[in-house]
Amino acid sequence: MKNAIYAAVIVVCILVAVLVFVKTRGGGAGGTASIDETEQIWVKCRQCNASYQMGKKKFYEELEEKAKANPTPMMMTPLLTCQKCGKDGIMKAHKCEKCGEVFFENSVPNDFADRCPKCKHSETEAIRKARLNQ
Repeated sequence: MKNAIYAAVIVVCILVAVLVFVKTRGGGAGGTASIDETEQIWVKCRQCNASYQMGKKKFYEELEEKAKANPTPMMMTPLLTCQKCGKDGIMKAHKCEKCGEVFFENSVPNDFADRCPKCKHSETEAIRKARLNQ
């Protein structure tokens, strides 16, 4: 009789463990499918210096297409086609919250990716400092 009770408890524990696993695992689609259609990012052209916002999902989908169409031996991010000049030169950029400058990601070497080369503000740094001061 004791063995039947132990067996029932073990079965219940295993079922609870499986249920918890299924409910708490990531389960999201991942990749570009998980990016919201309305989310925007800043981009800037290396050819004509134009800057504008485009859909984040569209940006990464176009990057995937370019990378598949032109595989390169080095791990270089392909340049997208600019809406303004029609040449390949679009790269991810940031717009500074302080001075409004639109600049390429990682413009300041060995620093935060969003460090403004003009006024030296970094939103990432500001968020981290605010967290430390709480």
